Amino acid sequence: MHSNERFNRGLVRQYHKWMIANHYVKSSQDTYLRALGQYVQFLHKRSVATARHTEIRLFIAHASENGATLSTVYRYLGILRQFYDFLNLGGVVDYVAPRFVRLRVPWRNRLGTLTRAQMRALIAATETARERALIEFFYSTGCRLNEAVQLKIADLDFAVRQAKVRGKFGKARMVLLSESAVKALRSYIGDRKKGYAFEPDYRPDRGHFCAMGNAWISTWRYTRKSDNRRRQKSIVIGSTERMTLQEAKRKHEALMKTVDYSVPPRSKPMSKMGLADIITKIGARAGLKNVTAHTFRRTFATHLHEGGASLEVIRSLLGHVFIQTTLRYARIGPDSLSKSFERHHPMGNRYENSPE
Repeated sequence: MHSNERFNRGLVRQYHKWMIANHYVKSSQDTYLRALGQYVQFLHKRSVATARHTEIRLFIAHASENGATLSTVYRYLGILRQFYDFLNLGGVVDYVAPRFVRLRVPWRNRLGTLTRAQMRALIAATETARERALIEFFYSTGCRLNEAVQLKIADLDFAVRQAKVRGKFGKARMVLLSESAVKALRSYIGDRKKGYAFEPDYRPDRGHFCAMGNAWISTWRYTRKSDNRRRQKSIVIGSTERMTLQEAKRKHEALMKTVDYSVPPRSKPMSKMGLADIITKIGARAGLKNVTAHTFRRTFATHLHEGGASLEVIRSLLGHVFIQTTLRYARIGPDSLSKSFERHHPMGNRYENSPE
């Protein structure tokens, strides 16, 4: 490998260590490394340290020609700016080349925020206690998907209608629960006293059978009562030469009715994919597309803002570090603009200012 290529990849590795030291989340690390990997590959034998703003422009153009959207290349530019800031602080470069490149800011559409009527439709579309609890919890708290996945029953305080969640970097914060959210969570959790609030569906192990050599083997798992540990047991139920597949299946099913194969339910969280899939299905039932946990987060912020909550309060509830981030979440709808105009403009209220 050319010396400059080794040098470039070495700088990326150092930056990766710096991201780890600053507790960047794994998904952000992966995104940054993918972008920097493409940049290093584009430079080929040229050194990162000697690249000027012209090389940055050529890389952006190259990525765009290969199908990258404006949002993608805008993100690439932001990643390169942070990477070169790191190199500049370390004395590797004498100026931050990407900061001499400007791109048109991508248009951010207003999709992803639900109306109050749509929220009512979503709640009405729930079919199980778990689905109702999920929707009520997300709308009441504006939590991230991972925060809901990791929520434990011990973190819920129904008496004061609060919940303790752990956000990015393990940072804990308190969120508030509406009365309807408390009712839905109580109904779903029932008499459970510990474990995760949202658990996956319980599916007992019903065993399986297969052909091994010249024999049909029936296998199942069970719990040994002496030490409560999981064990696996297999027995021969017949010969493949004398027993057909259907006969073996019937014999296996008859055997399973006589043995203790049940697996005691274990407290474990739902997977993020499983929880997201439930939300998508509820949205489809309500006739809504692209409904995600993040949709509820934006809706939560927007409805609070339209109801008169300050951005500082919303920032605290969402767990944002910077108020600028909260501004991107709390959107002002046209109805809210109209009402604000009517309420605050001296000539806004047509009835109070109409001549008698």
